[in-house]
Amino acid sequence: MFVLDTSGFIARWPLYAPRATIYTTSLVLSEVKDSESKQGLEIALLLDRVHVVDPRQSYVKRVVREARKRGLHISLSRTDISVAALALQLREQGLEVEVITDDYSLQNLLALLGIKYRPLRTRGIRRVEEYIVVCPACGYTSRNPAEKTCPVCGTPLKRIRKKAWSKNNKTQF
Repeated sequence: MFVLDTSGFIARWPLYAPRATIYTTSLVLSEVKDSESKQGLEIALLLDRVHVVDPRQSYVKRVVREARKRGLHISLSRTDISVAALALQLREQGLEVEVITDDYSLQNLLALLGIKYRPLRTRGIRRVEEYIVVCPACGYTSRNPAEKTCPVCGTPLKRIRKKAWSKNNKTQF
């Protein structure tokens, strides 16, 4: 069983994939824009190769909570979160799931959730990382997925690997 991110449809993967059940979310479908990818998507839908299912809100909340905890919230889109939430939901229904994605942040989150993933056109992540989202000017630490700038001083927030950040001296080492 596979859950596809947008990159799977851009590569027209459902048309060439082995016989398997393929799922995606409506947010992924809205990201398929170019005519060739749309045509492949329409064929896959007509052949009943792809099932469009939006995850339950409880799974979306769990994924967002996990992304915040790991400092990934600043680099994940709503679509990425929907893909991870659907994969988590299907796995907890007892199904073996693998996500097809070239998105490094999504791969990192999936690895932290214990969900298999497969890149198509990229090498994929080399190691799982945890991050902290901080203001490089004042040291504010964000846990809000909507924050892009520091509410204290207005500086753009940065995502930094946890091991490379010291809150006491606000510098990387």
